Amino acid sequence: MEDEVALKEKREDLIKEKMLDDAFKTAEINHGLRSSGKKQKKRVYEKTFPKLGFLLLILAVIGLVIISNVPWAYLKYPVGEGYIETSIARNFVYNETGFDITSIFQSPNYIGVTATDFTDAPNAASSGLMGLLFLGIIVIVFGLVDKLFNFSIPMFIIIHFIFGVVMIIPGLLIVLSSIKFLGVHLLIYYNGSWISTPNVVVLFPAVFVVVALGFIIIKFAFTVMRMDFNELHKLKEMEEPKQTLFRPYGGE
Repeated sequence: MEDEVALKEKREDLIKEKMLDDAFKTAEINHGLRSSGKKQKKRVYEKTFPKLGFLLLILAVIGLVIISNVPWAYLKYPVGEGYIETSIARNFVYNETGFDITSIFQSPNYIGVTATDFTDAPNAASSGLMGLLFLGIIVIVFGLVDKLFNFSIPMFIIIHFIFGVVMIIPGLLIVLSSIKFLGVHLLIYYNGSWISTPNVVVLFPAVFVVVALGFIIIKFAFTVMRMDFNELHKLKEMEEPKQTLFRPYGGE
């Protein structure tokens, strides 16, 4: 009888040891998977981070080229029995057509923009694009610095998030500096009878592209911020201790 009791206790001890060993191995596997997942996630960020900087550089260069080379306004207005067409570059530079087009943009300003706006808006948009260019360089440099110091994943994602927040500033500056030109179309419709040159047609090629570029930058910044926020949330959940499935003996 005593031998049977001892054998039974020995079997129970072996079963407990096996359960503890299996639990320990499972914990090691889970820890390894988490660690490898973090390393994989870091490698993904390391690859995408320099790409973010190069993308900002490309967008900034495209915007600066458009501001300097694409006409800010295209005018078509009636003269006699025909029409005259001309384009206005930044700083209100245009080809002489025998008609003083400045009268269209003079006070009372029924059209909504003045000749000064053709200087102020491109300068402000250029400042925003130069800021974006500078930010792109910083992002690329940070990617190189991370390879030397190997920042932790949370720190890396937080810095990535901060760059996304800063990216909004030049995007807003680009949009706000030029968006007033888009309201000209409505003002021409409502104030057409008071404009010195009736039936004038005005288009803003550079403005459409610059404003669209600004919105793209803002949208991209919010996408980066949302992605980083989700990654930080996942890391927080992974670090939280899981509730044990077994209560200790005698526990409530």
